Amino acid sequence: MYSLEELEQATTADKNFIHDKVFCKMFVLKPGWPLPDANVMYTEPEWKLDEFQELKATLNRTKQKLNDFDLDAWHVHTGKMNPAGQVVNHVRKHVRPDFLTQAWCKFYEIACSSDLVSLDEIHEEGDMSFTSVHLCEAPGAFIAALNHYLAINHEELRLNWLAMTLNPYHESNGHPHIVTDDRLILHTLSNWEFGPDYTGDIFQPGYAEHLYGTVLDRFGGKGAWLVTADGSIDCSDDPGEQETVVSRLHDHETMVALSVLRDNGSLVLKAFTMFECNTICRMYLLCCLFRSVVLRKPATSKPGNSEVYVVCKGYRGRSAAMPYVQAYYTDDRRRRPSQGGGTCMFPLSLVPVEFRQRLYECAKHFADMQMRTIDDNVVALPVRGELYRQMKPVQASICLEFIIRLCLRPIRYKRELTSVSLNNFGYKNNRGEPVRIGLKPRGLSYAEKTRIRDMDSRQKAATLYLEVIQCQERIKSQQQLFDDVVWHRRIHLVYRLLDVAFRFGKPVTMVKGSKFCCEAMIFYRNRVLSKFPRIRSDQSPGVDAEYRMWYYRELIDRPLAAVCDLTDICEEHASDNTALQHRCLVAIVDALQALSDGDDLIIVGYPLYTQLSVANVYAVAKMFDTYGLVKPDSMCGHAIIFLKFSSAHHSDWLAVLTKAIGCLVPSNHGGMALVSWMPMKVLLEQKIYADIVAVNNLCILHEITPILLSASSAASCP
Repeated sequence: MYSLEELEQATTADKNFIHDKVFCKMFVLKPGWPLPDANVMYTEPEWKLDEFQELKATLNRTKQKLNDFDLDAWHVHTGKMNPAGQVVNHVRKHVRPDFLTQAWCKFYEIACSSDLVSLDEIHEEGDMSFTSVHLCEAPGAFIAALNHYLAINHEELRLNWLAMTLNPYHESNGHPHIVTDDRLILHTLSNWEFGPDYTGDIFQPGYAEHLYGTVLDRFGGKGAWLVTADGSIDCSDDPGEQETVVSRLHDHETMVALSVLRDNGSLVLKAFTMFECNTICRMYLLCCLFRSVVLRKPATSKPGNSEVYVVCKGYRGRSAAMPYVQAYYTDDRRRRPSQGGGTCMFPLSLVPVEFRQRLYECAKHFADMQMRTIDDNVVALPVRGELYRQMKPVQASICLEFIIRLCLRPIRYKRELTSVSLNNFGYKNNRGEPVRIGLKPRGLSYAEKTRIRDMDSRQKAATLYLEVIQCQERIKSQQQLFDDVVWHRRIHLVYRLLDVAFRFGKPVTMVKGSKFCCEAMIFYRNRVLSKFPRIRSDQSPGVDAEYRMWYYRELIDRPLAAVCDLTDICEEHASDNTALQHRCLVAIVDALQALSDGDDLIIVGYPLYTQLSVANVYAVAKMFDTYGLVKPDSMCGHAIIFLKFSSAHHSDWLAVLTKAIGCLVPSNHGGMALVSWMPMKVLLEQKIYADIVAVNNLCILHEITPILLSASSAASCP
């Protein structure tokens, strides 16, 4: 902690010392250890080392001091106490990178301090491109930072990159596993590889081999000069076991990286603590396979967390690593992920004592820094106002040092990753207001989560109900439907047959994420439907298909409008979205085939959470003069209205929908099913997009609040 007086009185040497404490958090490990026998991988039970476990217990006792703090308030406090807490804003103002995040700043510092570009070798090959692969990369800040770094420090090189991450457009992925911010992904989709099943899940079978083949095709038969891996898993339910929770992910990242790196390439791998046997073994393997291994904690990495980056340079080659990669995947196929393995990567006898001692020093070095920061921040809370004031000049000094030390400056527009201004990119509603779907559920302290876990069903339902209502209040300030029907014209729908592209992947049996509603609302919907029984529409007195038909015809004053009511289909297949999509589309196509010129159509109850259903609705809209979304009703649900059918615009789009029906059954396509047939970018660019988001948010509210109210009252009855 540095005070205002200390900074003002500091000499140049003192200031350099303060800056070095922020910027030079690193630890060097000795490389060149003998390679262990790959045949003994995962043949013995996990082992533990007492000194590492004692250090883990000490760190966890310190972290437990935070159990009762409100998570959001604590993040605000630690941000103001962080010497580098204003660096991102300073860089945004003075450097204006095309895609700036905290991760951008972290990686830029790593790139500058680690000399990751082997310029002589690249020139020897007569190539002017720097090839990189980025694992678990969303939203893409490492790529943007690397591109900026090359533009300033190696202007003659061009970045040729490939990335993978959990696919934000595959609706089986959702909060908290995916990153909602898709600004870069949306505009560089051809650079992202989501694997054979299109989920982007690094655990999918055969992913390493698939990615290796893609890398060879893309990089002229050679591996990548650099691989980064920035993956993590939410461990807020068990913060004391963060290392164990992420261990399998980090093992997979390591093995994929070893598969796609070229000889003498570099690897930057996120890590946390190093207390458990498989982390120790992973670090040992890296020290065997690389000529340099340095652990760094960038200045902009929050000092109160365990995050560090393992920077490995001088890869000894795929031929040396493949026996370990093959042994790892052979064993992983035998293990079920839920079992956690129970075996160690290498027997303890194969990890030299000298290496273990050095790694313990490393683990203690970073753990001590983390514990000091946590203790300082806890002590600072009662007097935080004065300390915030004292911290401001320190933060200003660190901001200037960040720019100077890393030689940061803006780059030319033509060197940016895309032609779109990503910092200002976003979709707007008809009133010019931005459409925000990234609203997340409220952060809960560990103590709150524990208290909720111990509640009975009635209490859980009541607590969840309050969270949902609070979330909806926040959404209402951004997105509202002011009219009973929001109308749009076909001529304003920029939707072309030339853009149709059928994409297959793992069937979306459950919708966990959506680009067509608020992230928090779809998360709450899944929580509610997984814990409490649904309420069927036939449980609402007097509301049946006949009543809904009368209601919607009366609403638009079209007594002869055809009605395609999908409510019963959706309830019958509520637990299987793939079957729901198939049955609904069959019913819609049947209804369309029965229409004549000038007819009107009302589709009732069709859920618009997936890109598939939205694409289908847009296709139907192309067959009519006008279409509209009805403001959802708590009793009758929601509907989409289409006015004045035109056979002149009918046949081509109907053929697309008919083809889609045949692609929705997984058994017909080797276990894969149709995930989309129109690019996401096209779906999001339509004027109706903001209204779909507003409708879906309201639909979820009407669906889950009666369930929660029923559960909170029914459970209390004797």
